[in-house]
Amino acid sequence: MQVNRGLVFWGVALITAGAVALAVQAGAVGEQPARAIWRAWPAVLIVIGVSVLLARTPFALASTVLAGVVVGGLAGTLAAGWPGAVDLGCGGEPSELVTADGRFADRGDVELDFTCGDLEVSTAGGAEWQLDARHAPGSEPRVTSSDGGLRVEADGGGGFGFGFGFADGRQEWMLVLPTDPTLDLMVDANAASSRLDLAGATFGQLSIDANAGDLRLLLGDATVEELSIDANAGSITIAAGPGGRVDGRVELNAGSMELCVPEDAVVRIALTDDNSTFSHNLEGSGLARSGDSWRRGAGAPDVGLRVEGNAASFTLDPDGGCR
Repeated sequence: MQVNRGLVFWGVALITAGAVALAVQAGAVGEQPARAIWRAWPAVLIVIGVSVLLARTPFALASTVLAGVVVGGLAGTLAAGWPGAVDLGCGGEPSELVTADGRFADRGDVELDFTCGDLEVSTAGGAEWQLDARHAPGSEPRVTSSDGGLRVEADGGGGFGFGFGFADGRQEWMLVLPTDPTLDLMVDANAASSRLDLAGATFGQLSIDANAGDLRLLLGDATVEELSIDANAGSITIAAGPGGRVDGRVELNAGSMELCVPEDAVVRIALTDDNSTFSHNLEGSGLARSGDSWRRGAGAPDVGLRVEGNAASFTLDPDGGCR
């Protein structure tokens, strides 16, 4: 009997990833062991290489199983949303500082192209914005602005592989955005820990592309007419507050998502791709189901999201609140 090694690899990898993700979320695997796992990430290349070399030997199946276990173990820590994974390989001390400030008119277009490090965005009253961008030597970000736009782009950043083991350009940005003008905010964050505290602001579009990192989106009473999040290998936390309104979509691959909403908020959650690799807690959430949508309350939703997940999990109002 001939065994399909490709199916064996993916089967073992998915089983291992699921087991590790459950262990991390249950607290059976702590932060330090997870860090130790990621320090050994080059073992993935070694194991896969050995598997290729042994492809036509009696050890082919065993090497395939081993490769699946190693790849699945690493993927499982990311699927669980283990915080801090993105710090590995994100080198360089952010010892230098770039500052900038400006003022928007009635509207403002903001683009953040961030790689490797910590990104923090907050809000303040008025029409002025302010940026403090710390960076490693030789990795000064590029800042361009006008009365209607702001673009901040990391120089070099994390390099190949989302910054795991290759980066020497760690960044720490703190950006304060104004609440008076309507904003369009686009964030591209790779190998980053991103915290966006956007209370009080109004967004026409809020677009976030996050890879290999954790994203905390604290909306408070912000209004977001069109939210779009694409995240790969990481965790997402979205917290809406009283008086806020958000509508949009989230696509999550190999990660976890938590959503916290006020008890009296009108909520509508639609799962556009409820597949076997995507888990959620909506069945026991108290929301009423109709087709692929879950809803609480009548009228226009305060929180309306379309969620798609692959090798991912979605939790509405987790016990103890959003992390």
